Amino acid sequence: MRPARRLAFATGLVAALTAFGTVGYMVLGAASPLDALYMTVITIAAVGYSETIALDGVARLFTLLVIVLGVGSITFLVASAVDFALEGHLQDLLGRRRMDRELAKLNKHTVVCGFGQVGRHVARILTDEGRPLVVVDPDSDRITQARALNLLAVGGDATQEEVMHRVNVATASSVVACAHDDADNVLISLTAKGVNPDALVVARIKLDENEAKVRRAGADRVIAPAAIGGRRIATLVTRPGVVDFLDVITHGTEEDLMLEEVVVRPNGPLAGRSLRELELRERYGVTVLAVRSHGKLTNTRPEPDTVLRAGDMMVVLAGRDALSELLT
Repeated sequence: MRPARRLAFATGLVAALTAFGTVGYMVLGAASPLDALYMTVITIAAVGYSETIALDGVARLFTLLVIVLGVGSITFLVASAVDFALEGHLQDLLGRRRMDRELAKLNKHTVVCGFGQVGRHVARILTDEGRPLVVVDPDSDRITQARALNLLAVGGDATQEEVMHRVNVATASSVVACAHDDADNVLISLTAKGVNPDALVVARIKLDENEAKVRRAGADRVIAPAAIGGRRIATLVTRPGVVDFLDVITHGTEEDLMLEEVVVRPNGPLAGRSLRELELRERYGVTVLAVRSHGKLTNTRPEPDTVLRAGDMMVVLAGRDALSELLT
C-alpha cells in the first residue's frame, strides 16, 4: 500500500474506532453522546483522566477492547504519517498546491510543451528575456530538471485539454509545441487553439512533409530545425559575415545592437505620427527596418512619410538602451 493510501486508511481506522467507542458507551453506559465521545477519546489516547460515566463489568471489558484497539490504531496512524512525510509525499503535496497557486496567477505567458533539447533552449532564452513561462512534459525526469532550473513545470501530456487548462493556456500569449514526435505537435497545436484561439502557436517538426498538417491543426508558425540548420550552414559557407552580423543583432549583449519589435499603442507617443516627425534615428539611434500593419509585413522599406497607426508593429535595429528609452 502506498504511503498516502496507508495514511488515509489509518486515519479512517481511528475515526471508525472513535465512532464505535462512542456508540458502545452510549449503549453500555447509558451516556450522553458528548460524554460517550469524551470517554472514547481519552480511552483511545490513554491520557489517564478519570471516568465520566459509571462502568459495570461489561462496560469495563468494552473499555479494555477500546484501549487495545486504540493503542494499535494510533501507533499505526503515527507510523503512517511519519512514513508519508519521510517519503516526501507531504512535501510534494505542499509543492503541488504552491505550484497550482502560481499557475493560477499566470497571464500572457508562454507554454513550452516538451523539455528536450529544443524546449530547453526556448525556455532559457525566454527566461533570459524575463518572459513568464511554464514547461509541460510527460517525462518526470525532465520535469525535475526543469524545476532544478527554477522553472515552473507541470508533468503531463500537453495533448490533453485538462493539462492545458491546468497550465492556464486560456490566458497564455503563446504556445510552443516542441515535443519529440510530429504527431504530438499536431495534437498540441489543435488542443491549444481549441482552448485559446488567440494564442500564437509555434510548432516544431522533424519532417518537412508534416508542415501542412501542423498548419491545418492551427499552428501559426512552423519551424523545421533541419531546414533551418541547412540554410544556416549554407549561408555560413557563402556569406559568413552576414551570419556574424545577424548573430550580433539577434543575440545582442548590453553594448550590441539588437533587433526588436515595437508595437504602436493607442494614444501612445508614436500613434498618428510619421517616421519623419518622430526622428527615431536622429533622437534615439533607432533604424526602422519594416512596418507591419493588420498582421502582415507590408512595408519592408518604410518611407519617411509613413504614418504609424495604433496596432502597427515596427521592426527596428537599435541598442538596448535606446530601445528602453523609446519603449518608455
